[in-house]
Amino acid sequence: MSLVFRLLDGNIGKDLANRPALLRPVMTADDRPPGGAFTVATADPDKARAAVEAGARGVLMAITDDFAPADRMAVTLSVAEAELGLADGALSLIVEIAGPGGALRLAHRSPVPGRLAMLGIDLEGFGRGAAGGADAPRLTAAGLVALAAAAHGLPAYLRGSGSLMPDGRPAFAGFTHLLVAGN
Repeated sequence: MSLVFRLLDGNIGKDLANRPALLRPVMTADDRPPGGAFTVATADPDKARAAVEAGARGVLMAITDDFAPADRMAVTLSVAEAELGLADGALSLIVEIAGPGGALRLAHRSPVPGRLAMLGIDLEGFGRGAAGGADAPRLTAAGLVALAAAAHGLPAYLRGSGSLMPDGRPAFAGFTHLLVAGN
């Protein structure tokens, strides 16, 4: 199943609205390539390389704890660019924070800043707060991701937000995009 970035109104400057990395669908490494440019979701360098050869122009990686896999993927993308004759920086990396360890590490170090096109968070990997109150663990993690993206001038996306606020409203402050299931 592919995923699609949906722009959030009122939260974004025009400089972030039309980044090419955000206009492509996100496919899993096992999906059939759509025939045009796409972004592949994988942490496997070999699958990323195969996807790049099939038309992928970005890789989305979920990080639960350590940024070392994202650093290795950045090197893989640099090598693929050189071998395929693509311009330096033609392949982008999107990092999705998918666990508390990854969110806490954002305060100490940014993941591969030179190649990073977008920073996101999948809140399903985080514990939920007490019923009836603000969802403090997920709100804190989301805030860290939004701050890190803003500090680097990057768009930020939210996935799996559900309801973070006691009144049932989703929390979108600081995020430019949602990642939702597509057709």
